[in-house]
Amino acid sequence: MSRPLDIGISQIKGLLMKMGKLAMDSTKLALEGFHQRGDNYAQNKMWSNMIQILAEEVEDQATELIALHQPMASDLRILKAYIKIAYDLERYGRYAMDISEIIHLIGEWEEINNDLTVKQLGESALHVMEMSIEMIDTMNETMIFELSKVETRTDDLYFENMRNLSECKGDPKGIVANLLTIRYLERLADHGSYIAESISYAATGKRISIR
Repeated sequence: MSRPLDIGISQIKGLLMKMGKLAMDSTKLALEGFHQRGDNYAQNKMWSNMIQILAEEVEDQATELIALHQPMASDLRILKAYIKIAYDLERYGRYAMDISEIIHLIGEWEEINNDLTVKQLGESALHVMEMSIEMIDTMNETMIFELSKVETRTDDLYFENMRNLSECKGDPKGIVANLLTIRYLERLADHGSYIAESISYAATGKRISIR
């Protein structure tokens, strides 16, 4: 028979998975808008707000479980990790909204010779996000090392983009849009690393830094 604490932890995990799906959908939509010059800011702002509400619900439910059930060390680690992960997932949604906001604020820009590299960076950041959400679902802490490799690749692409843009002579609005987008994508991947570290801590009790 499941303990009330187990049921509560499972419910919080369900909220995190819902947040992860919204964050993935939001990031994909933001990147689609970037490449196609489409303004989808309103949709991503709505999703970001939904993710924020869910993050607050995670914190409230986790705090209540801690107060009511006095969890043992392993359960307490999971609840602490879930609260932190909720924040990282919230940042996913916020950065996706920020990418969408660029064209909403500055309007369309002319293509510059960097779009292909941004596409590669976006795919790599999405891969980190997907792996981090899978780790939440499976609690497979060993995935942290593979995720670290993808996150390092994302960093390499970020620096490559920075070098390309430092030499770019194209449309100033396009350069600004690219600079902002690659920064947000790099931060998305960083938060994927934070999620992986939190899962590793929850599962093993050991703190690992992969950044």
